[in-house]
Amino acid sequence: MPSKARALFELTRLHWFPVGCDFMFWPFGWAFLSAAYRLALPVNEVVKTTLFFALLGTLVHSAGCVLNDILDCDIDRKVERSEGRPIASGVVTRTEALVLLAVLVAALFYLFSTCGTKAFTLGVIAFPVCITTYPLMKRWMNWPSLFLGFASSWAVPGTWVATTDQYNWGIILNIAIASWNCIYDTIYACQDKKDDEKAGVKSLAVHLGKAIRPVLTLFDATFFVCLLWAGYLNDQRLPFYMMSVFAPFLLCLWHIWSFDHNDPRDCWKKFTVRLAAIAMYPELYIVWYSRQAATAGRWSALD
Repeated sequence: MPSKARALFELTRLHWFPVGCDFMFWPFGWAFLSAAYRLALPVNEVVKTTLFFALLGTLVHSAGCVLNDILDCDIDRKVERSEGRPIASGVVTRTEALVLLAVLVAALFYLFSTCGTKAFTLGVIAFPVCITTYPLMKRWMNWPSLFLGFASSWAVPGTWVATTDQYNWGIILNIAIASWNCIYDTIYACQDKKDDEKAGVKSLAVHLGKAIRPVLTLFDATFFVCLLWAGYLNDQRLPFYMMSVFAPFLLCLWHIWSFDHNDPRDCWKKFTVRLAAIAMYPELYIVWYSRQAATAGRWSALD
């Protein structure tokens, strides 16, 4: 039996790092790197703030996992893959998990408080509403993955406001991120289809059946169109569209049509090797380039 400390560590899913944590980081990452491009922020500031949002996303993911296990421990005992989780197996009590959750939430609110009043207000309102309601959705609706996508996309307005002190993109990037998250959470959920049906758990993996590929393709197309639109609204250049729109779109498409939704091991493999996030790293170069170009333009104007 694992030690208490090890069990609490596994409760946060940090033993999977960076798998799962990246799921919550990239809503922050997409929004921040786009805002950084808009403002032509210095590269050192981009790197520093990206690391800050990586920490924030990791804590949000960990807090969400702890809460999920607290609420779902009875369901977890009915699912082969999750029956050994710390609370479901009895290694960690709900009281101990609640204490851990309180520590994580306190750390999150402290980080939110460093992002400015507007961003802090969005975080305080959105975090409890979005993160606490998702675990319950699998009891009430067949589309919990889509709900999770929109729940995670609250990071977009908060990050944009924290970086620019304004928010004027509507919900375009939110829809893109919700679609991307929905695709991979559904692939993840396919691991437990048989056990979920027996336990009465609702999910897109169970609900869609043989239609899973066409429906996920529709989400991928939505992701693609919304990223195109977001790029246009942000005056992005060709590298963004090549690296941060077409590349992740095609990668998602390949995963959708190549994964075996009846093989839990292949579902986990596709979930863990998703590399769409890597396509955002060229944004660092774009930010640097745009800053250099702006500087060069100012010097030309002075000559």
